[in-house]
Amino acid sequence: MQRKAHYSNNAFFDEGKVIIITGASSGIGKAVALALVKYKPKLVLTARRKRKLYHTASLLKKQKVKVLPVVSDIRDREDRERIIDSTLRTYGRIDVLINNAGLGKANLFLNQPEEEIDQLIETNVLSLIKMTHAIVPIMKEQGEGCIINISSSLAMLPVYPFAVYCATKSAVKVFGDSIRQELRNYGISVSTVLPGPYDTEFNKISGLNDNVVNGSSVNKLAEKIAKLIVKPKYNLIQPKSFIPLIWITEKFRFLKEKITLQIAEQIYKARITNINRTEQKKTEKKEMEIAVEVKTKN
Repeated sequence: MQRKAHYSNNAFFDEGKVIIITGASSGIGKAVALALVKYKPKLVLTARRKRKLYHTASLLKKQKVKVLPVVSDIRDREDRERIIDSTLRTYGRIDVLINNAGLGKANLFLNQPEEEIDQLIETNVLSLIKMTHAIVPIMKEQGEGCIINISSSLAMLPVYPFAVYCATKSAVKVFGDSIRQELRNYGISVSTVLPGPYDTEFNKISGLNDNVVNGSSVNKLAEKIAKLIVKPKYNLIQPKSFIPLIWITEKFRFLKEKITLQIAEQIYKARITNINRTEQKKTEKKEMEIAVEVKTKN
């Protein structure tokens, strides 16, 4: 029997729910998978990095969780189809989709290569929308489902070294807000997570040094994301300290510009520091190679 998605505090979780998590080899995706262990789900984990993905899967299997790792690139249509087909063949249904796969790159827009812009848009927006579009009919047929999209607090606090990234994460939030009303009538809930800085590989992948921000524990965030399956919310902003910050900046434009500029300058400084450190390492490596070559000749 079909029922409307219910956003409330009435928690329930049927054991054996089939949950797909994209980008599950590390960071938030991996942490959420581990946080779900106590609910005894059937997990489908996807990521490009085979070694890391299988390591996450092995951790879950040791805790008696049924898990299907699928090495894949979420940007590839055939890979998306393979994820869905493998899930249905193995478990027969799809209850939850956690769109976690994402990419961050800190760069001035004027200096950003076009291929990097393409990567950000394809990974963060197009793949997420297309994966959701492919799975929604399955959930509609079942009469229920849960979609959780991972956006970013930078969608609400946009900063210039992350212009394209911020645009993609804003699109994720707007997409969730737009489809929520439509899918509610089919028993499908849509939640959007807007996390601030957490202790993941984000800084490293984005091209920043580790000192740019003090990231909170990703495990605490993962617990709250896992609870969205049993207690759906429209938007989950974490850490909680960001809630008043976002509210204030939305209310007062001059404060928003001041605060986002401060954040932007901090990020850009971290980016420059990392570039200088990388160049220094390259120089040192080159000098060492020359020294070895000279010594060998003598």
